[in-house]
Amino acid sequence: MRRYAADISSLAEEFQQRFRDFAAIEKEITLFSSPFSVDPDDAPDHLQLELIELQCDAECRSRHQQLPLVNFYRQLDKGRFQEIRTFAKKMLSLFGSTYLCEKTFSVMNINKNRLRTRLSDSHLRDILPIKTTVFEPDLAYLLQSRSQYHPSH
Repeated sequence: MRRYAADISSLAEEFQQRFRDFAAIEKEITLFSSPFSVDPDDAPDHLQLELIELQCDAECRSRHQQLPLVNFYRQLDKGRFQEIRTFAKKMLSLFGSTYLCEKTFSVMNINKNRLRTRLSDSHLRDILPIKTTVFEPDLAYLLQSRSQYHPSH
Protein backbone atom coordinates (compact mmCIF):
# COMPACT_ATOMS: atom_id res chain seq x y z
CA MET A 1 0.00 0.00 0.00
CA ARG A 2 2.80 2.43 0.87
CA ARG A 3 4.48 1.95 -2.48
CA TYR A 4 1.43 3.44 -4.20
CA ALA A 5 1.13 6.42 -1.87
CA ALA A 6 3.72 8.50 -3.73
CA ASP A 7 2.14 7.68 -7.11
CA ILE A 8 -1.34 8.54 -5.86
CA SER A 9 -0.08 11.76 -4.32
CA SER A 10 1.62 12.69 -7.60
CA LEU A 11 -1.56 11.97 -9.58
CA ALA A 12 -3.64 14.01 -7.15
CA GLU A 13 -1.29 16.98 -7.56
CA GLU A 14 -1.43 16.64 -11.35
CA PHE A 15 -5.25 16.68 -11.27
CA GLN A 16 -5.20 19.75 -9.03
CA GLN A 17 -2.85 21.55 -11.43
CA ARG A 18 -5.02 20.71 -14.42
CA PHE A 19 -8.12 22.05 -12.72
CA ARG A 20 -6.28 25.23 -11.72
CA ASP A 21 -5.54 25.59 -15.44
CA PHE A 22 -9.26 25.13 -16.23
CA ALA A 23 -10.24 27.70 -13.61
CA ALA A 24 -7.88 30.21 -15.22
CA ILE A 25 -9.72 29.94 -18.56
CA GLU A 26 -13.23 29.43 -17.20
CA LYS A 27 -14.73 32.37 -19.15
CA GLU A 28 -13.24 31.10 -22.41
CA ILE A 29 -14.55 27.59 -21.75
CA THR A 30 -18.02 28.98 -21.06
CA LEU A 31 -17.92 31.09 -24.23
CA PHE A 32 -16.81 28.07 -26.25
CA SER A 33 -19.37 25.63 -24.83
CA SER A 34 -22.34 28.04 -24.59
CA PRO A 35 -21.88 30.94 -27.02
CA PHE A 36 -25.61 31.75 -26.99
CA SER A 37 -25.76 32.28 -23.23
CA VAL A 38 -22.74 34.59 -22.87
CA ASP A 39 -23.17 38.35 -22.68
CA PRO A 40 -21.17 39.76 -25.64
CA ASP A 41 -19.82 42.50 -23.34
CA ASP A 42 -18.08 39.75 -21.33
CA ALA A 43 -16.39 38.31 -24.43
CA PRO A 44 -12.98 39.41 -25.67
CA ASP A 45 -13.21 42.55 -27.83
CA HIS A 46 -12.19 40.81 -31.05
CA LEU A 47 -15.11 38.33 -30.71
CA GLN A 48 -17.91 40.67 -29.67
CA LEU A 49 -19.32 41.65 -33.08
CA GLU A 50 -19.27 38.10 -34.43
CA LEU A 51 -20.78 36.81 -31.20
CA ILE A 52 -23.68 39.29 -31.49
CA GLU A 53 -24.23 38.22 -35.09
CA LEU A 54 -24.10 34.55 -34.08
CA GLN A 55 -26.57 35.05 -31.23
CA CYS A 56 -29.01 36.84 -33.57
CA ASP A 57 -28.94 34.00 -36.10
CA ALA A 58 -31.81 31.56 -35.38
CA GLU A 59 -30.40 28.95 -37.75
CA CYS A 60 -27.05 28.96 -35.95
CA ARG A 61 -28.81 28.66 -32.60
CA SER A 62 -30.73 25.65 -33.87
CA ARG A 63 -27.56 24.00 -35.20
CA HIS A 64 -25.82 24.61 -31.87
CA GLN A 65 -28.59 22.68 -30.13
CA GLN A 66 -28.63 19.85 -32.66
CA LEU A 67 -24.98 19.26 -33.55
CA PRO A 68 -22.03 18.09 -31.49
CA LEU A 69 -19.94 21.09 -30.50
CA VAL A 70 -17.07 20.26 -32.85
CA ASN A 71 -19.41 19.95 -35.83
CA PHE A 72 -21.21 23.17 -34.91
CA TYR A 73 -18.01 25.20 -35.10
CA ARG A 74 -16.84 23.35 -38.19
CA GLN A 75 -19.99 24.28 -40.14
CA LEU A 76 -19.93 28.00 -39.25
CA ASP A 77 -19.45 30.25 -42.27
CA LYS A 78 -15.73 31.01 -42.61
CA GLY A 79 -16.36 34.54 -43.86
CA ARG A 80 -18.91 35.63 -41.27
CA PHE A 81 -17.39 33.94 -38.22
CA GLN A 82 -13.65 33.87 -38.85
CA GLU A 83 -12.70 35.08 -35.34
CA ILE A 84 -15.11 32.71 -33.59
CA ARG A 85 -13.86 29.77 -35.66
CA THR A 86 -10.24 30.64 -34.79
CA PHE A 87 -11.21 30.90 -31.12
CA ALA A 88 -12.97 27.51 -31.30
CA LYS A 89 -9.90 25.89 -32.88
CA LYS A 90 -7.77 27.26 -30.05
CA MET A 91 -10.16 25.86 -27.47
CA LEU A 92 -10.33 22.49 -29.19
CA SER A 93 -6.55 22.29 -29.25
CA LEU A 94 -6.51 22.43 -25.44
CA PHE A 95 -7.88 18.91 -25.37
CA GLY A 96 -6.02 15.79 -26.39
CA SER A 97 -8.78 14.76 -28.74
CA THR A 98 -12.10 16.04 -29.95
CA TYR A 99 -13.69 13.01 -28.30
CA LEU A 100 -12.33 14.05 -24.91
CA CYS A 101 -13.49 17.61 -25.56
CA GLU A 102 -17.02 16.50 -26.43
CA LYS A 103 -17.11 14.14 -23.46
CA THR A 104 -15.92 16.83 -21.06
CA PHE A 105 -18.48 19.41 -22.19
CA SER A 106 -21.21 16.80 -22.29
CA VAL A 107 -20.45 15.81 -18.70
CA MET A 108 -20.35 19.47 -17.65
CA ASN A 109 -23.70 20.21 -19.30
CA ILE A 110 -25.45 17.07 -18.05
CA ASN A 111 -24.29 17.57 -14.49
CA LYS A 112 -24.86 21.33 -14.49
CA ASN A 113 -28.38 20.98 -15.87
CA ARG A 114 -29.33 18.07 -13.62
CA LEU A 115 -27.79 19.52 -10.48
CA ARG A 116 -27.82 23.22 -11.32
CA THR A 117 -28.86 24.46 -7.88
CA ARG A 118 -26.38 22.33 -5.96
CA LEU A 119 -23.38 22.08 -8.28
CA SER A 120 -20.37 24.15 -7.31
CA ASP A 121 -17.00 24.52 -9.03
CA SER A 122 -15.59 22.12 -6.48
CA HIS A 123 -18.20 19.49 -7.37
CA LEU A 124 -17.51 19.94 -11.08
CA ARG A 125 -13.77 19.49 -10.47
CA ASP A 126 -14.54 16.24 -8.66
CA ILE A 127 -16.90 14.94 -11.35
CA LEU A 128 -14.81 15.69 -14.46
CA PRO A 129 -11.84 13.39 -13.75
CA ILE A 130 -14.16 10.52 -12.96
CA LYS A 131 -16.29 10.95 -16.06
CA THR A 132 -13.50 11.65 -18.55
CA THR A 133 -11.00 9.00 -17.40
CA VAL A 134 -11.01 5.55 -18.93
CA PHE A 135 -10.85 3.37 -15.87
CA GLU A 136 -12.03 -0.17 -15.41
CA PRO A 137 -11.93 -1.22 -11.76
CA ASP A 138 -10.73 -4.73 -10.99
CA LEU A 139 -13.81 -5.73 -9.01
CA ALA A 140 -12.65 -9.28 -8.36
CA TYR A 141 -9.44 -7.99 -6.80
CA LEU A 142 -11.27 -5.35 -4.76
CA LEU A 143 -13.75 -7.89 -3.41
CA GLN A 144 -10.98 -10.35 -2.63
CA SER A 145 -8.99 -7.65 -0.83
CA ARG A 146 -12.02 -6.57 1.12
CA SER A 147 -12.82 -10.11 2.20
CA GLN A 148 -9.22 -10.51 3.48
CA TYR A 149 -9.56 -7.43 5.68
CA HIS A 150 -13.15 -8.12 6.73
CA PRO A 151 -13.54 -11.89 7.10
CA SER A 152 -17.10 -13.10 7.30
CA HIS A 153 -18.55 -13.71 10.72
